[in-house]
Amino acid sequence: MTKNERQREAPRASPARASTGRARALHRLERALGHRFVRRELLAEALRHRSAAYEQGAPSSERLEFLGDAALSHAVAALLFARWPQVSEGELTRARAALVRKTSLARLAHEIGVGEALDLGSNLEAAEAGPSVLADALEALLGALLLDAGWRRFQVAVRRLFVPLAERLDPAQLILAEPKTALQQLAQERGFALPAYHHVEVRGPAHRQVFVVEVEFGGVALARGEGSSKRAAQQDAALHALRVLGITP
Repeated sequence: MTKNERQREAPRASPARASTGRARALHRLERALGHRFVRRELLAEALRHRSAAYEQGAPSSERLEFLGDAALSHAVAALLFARWPQVSEGELTRARAALVRKTSLARLAHEIGVGEALDLGSNLEAAEAGPSVLADALEALLGALLLDAGWRRFQVAVRRLFVPLAERLDPAQLILAEPKTALQQLAQERGFALPAYHHVEVRGPAHRQVFVVEVEFGGVALARGEGSSKRAAQQDAALHALRVLGITP
């Protein structure tokens, strides 16, 4: 049975029930943010996926997403700077990246019920909203909150959402999550050229290839790495280089 056939056979919720369910989803979102929107049109726009915007001839969430992304990065940086006074610039950068990356935002959006409140086009269902859609919608919501309530209230909401996540971060372990970025930051701190990754060889059959690369750091071929893709091999090489340099165990 095709998706369209399933949709035709599936019972439809009544308009009143759908309206009640959406109102509950919006209430849950506003409680999670700690803010009730005065300009309800901003909340509606933040949750309006481009598929629904096209059908309705209304603004999509994309401009608010742009604003929320930039403001969130700044607010999270300020939060980490205040909470971790002894942590280096490199560790702060890695922590911010961990908190605002798409996967983290998508998890948070799922937890506070963004998916249930999304305004999607008729060809999409809430269950089909993937991590990228959820992450983008959360950024748009935060952009809308900034316009509705101002910077101070925006910071309060960011702390409300992100302090629990920041408390679970271990600065010493963040380097392992993105070793290539960590090695690049280390090179910049020491005044070196950026690390260079050189292809060495590819081993194995076409369906199970293993890529081998060598990383040059400070003008020295420092370490090699392997992986099922070039990127994975580069990450592995960077991790080995960090171990050679005594940065990680």
